[in-house]
Amino acid sequence: MRIAIISVTAKGAARAGELAQALQCGTENHDIDQYAKTGRNPTGAAEYEHLGKLAGIIFNQYDALIFIMATGIVVRVIAPHVLDKRYDPAVVVMDDAGEHAISLLSGHLGGANELTRKVAAAMGAHPVITTATDVNQKPAADILAVKLDTALEPFDQLKLINAAIVNGDRVGFFLDHSLPNPTYYMNTAEEIGVQFLPMQLLSQAEQYDMAVVVSDKDLYVVKPCLFLRPATLVVGLGCRRGTAGAEILNAVADACKKIGRSMKSIAMLATTVAKEDEIGILAAAQQIEIPVEFYSNEELQECISRHQLKVSGFVEDKIGVGNVCEAAALLAGRTSRLLLDRTVYPNITVAITEVVSQ
Repeated sequence: MRIAIISVTAKGAARAGELAQALQCGTENHDIDQYAKTGRNPTGAAEYEHLGKLAGIIFNQYDALIFIMATGIVVRVIAPHVLDKRYDPAVVVMDDAGEHAISLLSGHLGGANELTRKVAAAMGAHPVITTATDVNQKPAADILAVKLDTALEPFDQLKLINAAIVNGDRVGFFLDHSLPNPTYYMNTAEEIGVQFLPMQLLSQAEQYDMAVVVSDKDLYVVKPCLFLRPATLVVGLGCRRGTAGAEILNAVADACKKIGRSMKSIAMLATTVAKEDEIGILAAAQQIEIPVEFYSNEELQECISRHQLKVSGFVEDKIGVGNVCEAAALLAGRTSRLLLDRTVYPNITVAITEVVSQ
């Protein structure tokens, strides 16, 4: 985690130095920078003149910001930059006496609540956490999503689901046991007190009021439902030069629909090195926030030969190998099985594999 610790007084700067040292002595690997007000910097931290300007510069450069100062000051300087709990950094506030550590922003998805507990433990402070699910000691859906490293879909159901959990409504948690390594999901969920119900009960709507479902499949649920989408899919791509990103995404969405999987479960795109500068592919990957893996002709050809993939003479003339999307998908997924064979769209070819757990 990349953390910035910002102080405004000389006493706060000294406290920041103690905190940085304490956090770096832990088992986790933290990259910590310290910022101190000019003239109030006894520890040799990076200096700033104007706190508001500093906040604007660093707000999106760190996973977490720890401010050692009054909460009101922090609220004012971060307010113009707060956007969405999915993207905002964790923000923790501690007074310069080190008595209280307050989780201010992105408590669950950003990890501010957990960081607050660590800061408090490191400095002997009292952790202040006001998130309703934490206060009532109930498992929040977004905490489970973070623990399982899954995406939320649809995101706007999160508030409704967590409110139902706090209110004591019957929120059922379900796990798709066809996912790779279901034991991992069960054990991780148990760490925060979540017990999964049998998947067959999902169709019995009278058994619950709302549902949280861990699955990469496109399932129909009658009651309000939040899906937690694990990154289980690799999409192999081939395309004509100049194909737009929107056209690529439409093809990928249709391909996922053909196999009943969610686009939110795509872990990466894969293609040939000949497409490293293909704007459409890069734009598509950026829009759905996943990486692209590029493979050389030698790697693709070896995969084609090993799996005896069908080849296209046209593609071979243009690229140098006769199959891009299937070979790239198999290589990136580190598997030998395609969920979706080469599927042709105007200007685009798509193949899909499942990621093999390492």
